[in-house]
Amino acid sequence: MKKMNPNAAYRVKTDGFHGELFCPIQDAYPGKALICFSGSDGKFELTRRLAAVFQSHGLTVLALAYVMEEGLPDQFYHVPIDTLEAATKRLHDMGYEKVGLWGVSKGAELALTAGSLLPGLVNAVAAVAPVSTVCQGFTKKKGIMLLPGSSWSFHGEELPYTSFGLKKFPFGHVLRKSLAARELTMYDLYLPVVQKPNPAAVIKVEKIAGPVLLISSRMDTMWTSELAAEQVTDRLRQHDFPYFYQHLRYDYGGHLFVPVEFWMTKLFKGDRGENREPGRKARMDSLAKTLEFIEKWR
Repeated sequence: MKKMNPNAAYRVKTDGFHGELFCPIQDAYPGKALICFSGSDGKFELTRRLAAVFQSHGLTVLALAYVMEEGLPDQFYHVPIDTLEAATKRLHDMGYEKVGLWGVSKGAELALTAGSLLPGLVNAVAAVAPVSTVCQGFTKKKGIMLLPGSSWSFHGEELPYTSFGLKKFPFGHVLRKSLAARELTMYDLYLPVVQKPNPAAVIKVEKIAGPVLLISSRMDTMWTSELAAEQVTDRLRQHDFPYFYQHLRYDYGGHLFVPVEFWMTKLFKGDRGENREPGRKARMDSLAKTLEFIEKWR
């Protein structure tokens, strides 16, 4: 295995992807590396914190940005999965035989989609609070605006997507629902997307060449992650998926189901008030289960 500098940085212009490599002092998972990324917050800060958590448990982790950094799109529209392809190739070139993906929310959509497109490079996928279809693109430059196309592209081609069926983002409806629920929710927006997706846009998870872990919370009201995770496992079952797969459902914890304390988790009732401690325990248990999952990579 090639020598590496701890926390080495990579940039799109020179390396084809934007990331930071977190190498543990003692490698507890030799030959394995994880690429992690966050969701539609678009911030690299959370991704780096997640990478540091996995690093502290002896795992080599590449924190990856796919939007909002130099050389990357500034909106969730035609985001190239090519950068993730370049990152997986780099890790394999470094000598890592098994490279897995870990993504939360929009990042879970990316992890499942990229895993299905890169079976020779991606060897496992962990999708936290996922959806089961490629979704329509959007921008957050001036509030939230829906864009007429896919969130993702690959090798210059737009991926098929499921449309929200709306001309513009229903800000007033989302605001009223969120105020009534006392937490941010877009459940009504995503429910028809997951229930009646464009058949061509359903993520072909059966093409993933390795084990799949899905994690959801029953208290996730941001979108339909529990239903989507069940759809994914049903599809894997129907296709006689030859690798290990599992859906972990938790009773507590919100949409941002991450094994770190982060201010955005408090946007959701699953991590507030009387749910705060059981939500924290659930999120930390998901970390232990994820590490067990990584041990099973073959």
